[in-house]
Formats: sequence, structure tokens, C-alpha cells
Amino acid sequence: MRHTIVVLVFVALALLGWRVAAVVASGHEQHAREVAARAVALRILSAEKERFAERSRGASTTSRDPIGPYAFLATLVAEKRVAGLVPVAASEERDLWRDDHYVFHVRLLNKLGRPLARRPARPEEEPGLGAEFELWAWPLERRATSLALFFASDSGMLLQGDNGAFAGWRAHPEDMKPLPPVTLEKDPELDGAGDQWIVVADVEAPVAR
Repeated sequence: MRHTIVVLVFVALALLGWRVAAVVASGHEQHAREVAARAVALRILSAEKERFAERSRGASTTSRDPIGPYAFLATLVAEKRVAGLVPVAASEERDLWRDDHYVFHVRLLNKLGRPLARRPARPEEEPGLGAEFELWAWPLERRATSLALFFASDSGMLLQGDNGAFAGWRAHPEDMKPLPPVTLEKDPELDGAGDQWIVVADVEAPVAR
């Protein structure tokens, strides 16, 4: 009897240890995915700011585009400013791109503040389109709502916040109104901020020469 109890205790401890190890490994994997997504979002934000600087000095590569100074993600990819993403082919209403674990979406605002989710057929009919932008990033897997959300805009700040609701390419975090409060604390090691967003990067436009 005593031997049986010892065996059962040993098995229980072994299972507990395996469970703890699995939870730790899952946490490490989640953190790695968020760090990778943060890096991609930062590349997109930096590309937008580079394009803004080029447009400001009348660079020929962007000055002919009726949209600007900011651009849809498809344009940034076509201009080879952002690499490593593939389009979400099933999305017809929004310009969505993804990597292995996250979806990335840039929508542009016209001068009236109306957001457009992809390049219109006649952009000249949208005055001021591209004067402002929003960047959103959220987990690709439909059940991965524990992964963080990312948001950036022409302010140059990249924000990270807890998720809990948005995952899969059909999700619409850009419809979330209002945004949670933002704390200006910068800490690239944080994985989220509860009911707040934290600033994980602040990108200034390159100085035009």
C-alpha cells in the first residue's frame, strides 16, 4: 500500500513538472512571436517615416503617387521597403499581409479623417489620402488571442497592448473604439500592459537632406 502511494506521488510530481515545463515553454514561444511581430511592425513604421522624408524633399520615387506621403503596405512591399511578408489572398476588402504568426494591416486616412483599408481605384477622388496612417498587427492563428496587439500611426510611436479578442485574418482590431489608455513608459521587454497600451518604440522621420 505504502509503495503504491509513493508511486502515485511520484507520478503526480512528474506530471506537475511536465506541466510546468510545458507552460514555461509556451510562454517563451509566445514571447518570441511577439518580439518578432514587434520587429516587423517597427520595420513598417520606419518605412513609412522614410517615405514621409522622401516625399518632403520631393523624391521622384514617391512624388508622382497621388497617395501620400504615407502608403498602403502593398506599396511599401512593392517599393522593397518591407520584405518577408506575403499577402492574405482571401482578403478582398482590406490590404492584409502576414508572416508565420501575425497579420499586418496599414490603412490610410483622407483629409476628412475617413480611413480606407486598401488602395481605391481612383485615389484622386480621396483628397489628402495618405496624410495620416494607422498600422495594426494581430495574431494570425484564430485561437491565439493571448498574443499581444500592436498599433502605430504617423505620430511615430509603436504601441503594444494585451489582446484577448482579436485573432485570425478576419479579425478587425482597427474597429476598436476608443483605444485603451496609453502609458509613455518605454520597455521593450514587456509583453503587454493589461488594460493599457505601452510605447515600445518611437520612430522619428529621417532628417531630409
